[in-house]
Amino acid sequence: MFTRTPESLQHGQALVLGMVVVSVAVASLVVLYNLGQTVEGRLRLTHAADAAAYSGALEQARTLNAIAYVNRTHIAHQVAMAHLVTLAAAAQYGGALHTQHTRRNPPAGLIAMLFGADMGLAYRAGQAPSDAQSRLAGAFAQHDRAVHRVLKAGAESARAGLVATRDRIMRKVLEANMVDFESGSGSGSDSGVGARSSGLALDLLSDNWPGFIGRSAATRDAGLRPAVEQATERYRFLNSRDATRRNAWPVSRRCPLKRHELRRRGMTWLGPDGRWGALDTQSFHALRSNRWIGCYFREYAMGWGTAQGKKSQTPDGIDYVDDAPADFSQEDFWRWVQQSTGWDIFSGATNPMANSYAMASAQRWPASGLPSYLEIPTERMRDPLRFAVRVAWSGARLKTTDADSALAQPRGRFRYDGLGQSGAITVASAAETYFLRPEPRADKKSELPTLFRPYWQARLSAITRDEALRIREAR
Repeated sequence: MFTRTPESLQHGQALVLGMVVVSVAVASLVVLYNLGQTVEGRLRLTHAADAAAYSGALEQARTLNAIAYVNRTHIAHQVAMAHLVTLAAAAQYGGALHTQHTRRNPPAGLIAMLFGADMGLAYRAGQAPSDAQSRLAGAFAQHDRAVHRVLKAGAESARAGLVATRDRIMRKVLEANMVDFESGSGSGSDSGVGARSSGLALDLLSDNWPGFIGRSAATRDAGLRPAVEQATERYRFLNSRDATRRNAWPVSRRCPLKRHELRRRGMTWLGPDGRWGALDTQSFHALRSNRWIGCYFREYAMGWGTAQGKKSQTPDGIDYVDDAPADFSQEDFWRWVQQSTGWDIFSGATNPMANSYAMASAQRWPASGLPSYLEIPTERMRDPLRFAVRVAWSGARLKTTDADSALAQPRGRFRYDGLGQSGAITVASAAETYFLRPEPRADKKSELPTLFRPYWQARLSAITRDEALRIREAR
């Protein structure tokens, strides 16, 4: 009878142990494979989400800089309109000089004798093109239309379309990165179709764009009006154009220190209603005296011109009357002044008679005034323009054993659960648009964010604790 020895009873046990080892090794390889695919996918999705968020912040910066350029273009148009009204006043002034010189009221020779040959030549040279007023008025109307229709509409369109544009750009950047990853190639030539079915989802976790910018009226305190006034101060042509010349010798024993005067006055202003105006005058003030009032100045208006917006008010301090006589052949100048005006003809420094003639023939141009503009509200200037996004990528797109892998797909307890309950990889990214000067101010002062300087830039931002919590809850 054959009997088994103890050694023969141990034959074949190594096979069982080997099968166990092989099974553990295969399971480990499957787990390692799935884990590697998931880590690689999450890393790639994180980079893609950061690229998308940065692109969204960059679009915000472009929009804010575009609005800043619109606001600066507003300033440029206002400076041009100030020049146009000033040129119109100067053209009318030149025409009045020509008329008065032709009438010899006063004579050019007298002006040259009292105040110099150059003043006489300037008086004789006065003239204006016949179509100057209409051409200037037409150019002014084009600027006014561009300001109130084109620029305002452009800025408003940029503001209203930012959210949709930002979302579209982020999705295109995200899909372009992930489709290239899925296809395994760096070419995106045919990735547009696959992007639509890439299993990507992008949602906003937070966004403080709503209310970040608003429309403001052009007031005197801040914003557009002070910027316009500061810009016009750089042009001497738009500044005060006042000059006075006196003759060299005494005129009257009653007032030996006084002289005949040639007064040139001119100014350009931006009225309280936001409309431009300009006034230019020149008068010969002959020193006279009589026993009733003593020494006084008899004004001979030589040139005058003004251009203003319709229904706009003339600045304070400009003396004039609405019904000034065309000449004083029938009455004394000083007596009419005393009876009809409050002018100072004894020590005055203005041209009230020329002002009156200018106002009587004023050019009144239709104008809409300073436009409203987009700016950051004061209470929002210290807040960053920030947003955060959540990006999810379907687990079915990964090359795991439960997705598109060629490997077998285990079931039950061996199913791969590394993607969580949502069955997707979920990451978050945040970015912000901030204001930074390219170089420090000359006065070393800090500058609050504004939509009058195109200094907006973009950068990534850290995820907040609340945003991270919301991400974990969604998994």
